[in-house]
Amino acid sequence: MITKRFYDIHCHAFTLSHPCFLAFTQTLMRRGLEEVYAQMAAPNYLIAALFFKTGERMRNALSVLERDVGSIFSLMEDDLSGGFAKEGDGGALLSDGQLRLGGLGYTRLVLCPLVVDFQCAAFLPSEGTYYDSPSSKSVAVQTRDLLEGIRYYRRSRPRGFLEIRPFLGMDTRHHTAASLASFLERAFEGYARGGASSREAFDAMREFDESSPVPGRFAGIKVYPPLGFDPWPEGGREREKVELLWSFCESRDIPVVTHCDDQGFRVVGMEENWRLCSPEHWEGLLRAHPRLRLDFAHFGQRYFHPRGKPASRDWTDRIVRLMVGYPNVYADLAFNGCEGEYYEWLEGYLGGMSAGLAELVSRRLMFGSDFVANLTKIRSYSDYFRIFATSRLPDALKERLGHDNPESFLLGGGEEAGPMP
Repeated sequence: MITKRFYDIHCHAFTLSHPCFLAFTQTLMRRGLEEVYAQMAAPNYLIAALFFKTGERMRNALSVLERDVGSIFSLMEDDLSGGFAKEGDGGALLSDGQLRLGGLGYTRLVLCPLVVDFQCAAFLPSEGTYYDSPSSKSVAVQTRDLLEGIRYYRRSRPRGFLEIRPFLGMDTRHHTAASLASFLERAFEGYARGGASSREAFDAMREFDESSPVPGRFAGIKVYPPLGFDPWPEGGREREKVELLWSFCESRDIPVVTHCDDQGFRVVGMEENWRLCSPEHWEGLLRAHPRLRLDFAHFGQRYFHPRGKPASRDWTDRIVRLMVGYPNVYADLAFNGCEGEYYEWLEGYLGGMSAGLAELVSRRLMFGSDFVANLTKIRSYSDYFRIFATSRLPDALKERLGHDNPESFLLGGGEEAGPMP
């Protein structure tokens, strides 16, 4: 049988021990009315899950987050196979070695779990906290847990349906220039386009730490501006370090994923979050590194908006302009597909473009789930896939989103870009 892969280019496999909840909750408390207004203006935000059906969504999410990483991978496969199906859900999406999404079929599901560098070492507990030293959230611990989870999944399910290609979390603020260079060289030693498949043996995995990451196991890099990471500082040492990072990724054609909506787990104020996440802030970077392979996650979705007015699409429109100007700029639809209405909007958005522009953009968009973060808005991993499978998008576009485009993003290729409009 010929192997045909469907890609979930944007998912997560973290546990409750990985995020820095202290920094997150203190951000809510310190910013007071700003955060209250943000919740009112953006009803899909994380906190809304606490109040949906007296916390049902949050309890459902916790039932996943309290598992170890390897068990989360098994749960995702079991869910698609109908292992958690309830009355009225319909047949399993995954059966007899086939993932069936409407009229399309696939023999393998590739997951790209993105590690987020949650380290907030400079974020001190508020006055009055008894244990008043900052908690340690080294990205090395999360990465080790992820790699061990992949090894557990492969050992427990040698014929499992999943291939797992992790992205390494990166925040240059936590490195010196020298340690960053060493870290990158080690992490991507022997790097090949696409990174390591979970079918490779992990038995020889050595102890992982910040100075000696496991080589050759990563498919790309994930950065997360809502935690304060600036992808293009004005100057100084931080600018030198991000220059080193982007030069390294561009020269080796290593894919990069950046968060690009105005929701999410953040520890900076709204104004700063908008500045750091906005595609406009990346334009200088792309002028300096025009071949950088970059995925703007969530396709620039905006949730914050004045009452009575729709959310702005300016970030989405700007990403499209960047796609026109740069050959390796992509976007994923992670989290957006929690509601079928989004795919209806997407079809109309592409339909409003010229034929040439719609063709280009349709070759740069990728399917993503944002599991397990999407459990704040949707019941299950399989529900997210069902919404995609039953959407009105043409099968040819679904094939591009789930197969053609992510395979190009991960494995190479790219189109020649035209001038910026």
